[in-house]
Amino acid sequence: MSEGKLTLKDYIKAMGPGAIMSAAIIGPGTVTTASQQGALYGFTSLWILLVACVIAYFFQEPAMRISIGCKESVMVGVREHLSPGVAKFLWIVIFVGSIAFQAGNLSGASMALEYFVPGTSNLMWAVVMSLLAFIIVMLNRYKVIENVNQVLILMMVFAFVLTAFTSGPDIGDLVTEGFSFKIPGGNAVLAVSLLATTVTPNLVLGYSAFLRKKYADSQTPARDIKLAKADLGLNMFVTFLITGSIIVCSATVIHPTGKEITSAADMATQLVPLLGRFAGILFSIGLWAAAISSVLYHVSIHNTLFPTAFHVDEDPKAKHNLAVVAAVVLIPVILIAFLGQSPVQLIIAAQALNGIALPMVCVICWILCNKKDLLGTYANNLRQNIVMGCVTVLTTIFALNALISVGKSILAMF
Repeated sequence: MSEGKLTLKDYIKAMGPGAIMSAAIIGPGTVTTASQQGALYGFTSLWILLVACVIAYFFQEPAMRISIGCKESVMVGVREHLSPGVAKFLWIVIFVGSIAFQAGNLSGASMALEYFVPGTSNLMWAVVMSLLAFIIVMLNRYKVIENVNQVLILMMVFAFVLTAFTSGPDIGDLVTEGFSFKIPGGNAVLAVSLLATTVTPNLVLGYSAFLRKKYADSQTPARDIKLAKADLGLNMFVTFLITGSIIVCSATVIHPTGKEITSAADMATQLVPLLGRFAGILFSIGLWAAAISSVLYHVSIHNTLFPTAFHVDEDPKAKHNLAVVAAVVLIPVILIAFLGQSPVQLIIAAQALNGIALPMVCVICWILCNKKDLLGTYANNLRQNIVMGCVTVLTTIFALNALISVGKSILAMF
């Protein structure tokens, strides 16, 4: 394939992995956090969200050079060039996180569907959504997962952006307050929570796995890396657009009333008396798309990450891979059936592991990207080392905040 001038058609064909990552970031947790930020502090969180999306881009960028440049996934790089034990630990972190937060994702999808079909069971919808995700993953066709996520992203753009537009924000206040570069209400913990929900340890590992599927037969890595950068950059902007729209809507409609937002479903309910049922419907559509995309992401990454971490057969139909995927599908449904949600202890454990793993993943990618025997001409230059150093420092701050929050949660139990 020629490395000649790239066309618009080339960029459109390259779209996909970035959309999957955008869809993975915007789950019910992100929708809830953004709604709370807007309700409490108006537009003032927008600049923090923009910073978070820029960090998310540079956090994932090394995966392009490793996965496309040297045709290895990041997890394989960790296992073969650092330590098999570290690779296994990272998978355990991601697995525990998937179990803990998948119940929340399923509950978010169920709440959105119950909005349209009142009186239906949360558990029933959780089972339906889990089976849907399992079937899509078992088709073992990357293009299906890519296309489904692109549709879900378009649904979120339509639903949340239109809802924000309908709310009628003051553009002058949006710009002056949203980009004042002040900590909202002086609440640094809540501000960092918006950053933390946008940058998680599984991003770069999951993104790398999807890049390997998209560019498995790449003959022009430099060209494909350029295309991947455009795809990821566009979709991190879309992440900002969608999440920012939620903040804008909440800031415009809920903030002046002084009402409290405790969940994404609560946000949809609050919109009805203020903007009408149409806004509630739109927001619920967006919430469902956000929830089911996160459900699909957490199910789809494990039949790739598990075998590469443990160096076993990578066939998705292999018994060990089926068992892992089945566990990610079934355990959250069981938790919902008996508890209605993930147990607090499991969520705390997942948050603690994420807090430890996030800076670890940054350091690992930094080390891998400086191994010239692995990456050759795609190894880090000075500018890339400076950027990765800044990202590592910032993610370490996120991690410390997460661990402090976990500590407070543990103390609150006694």
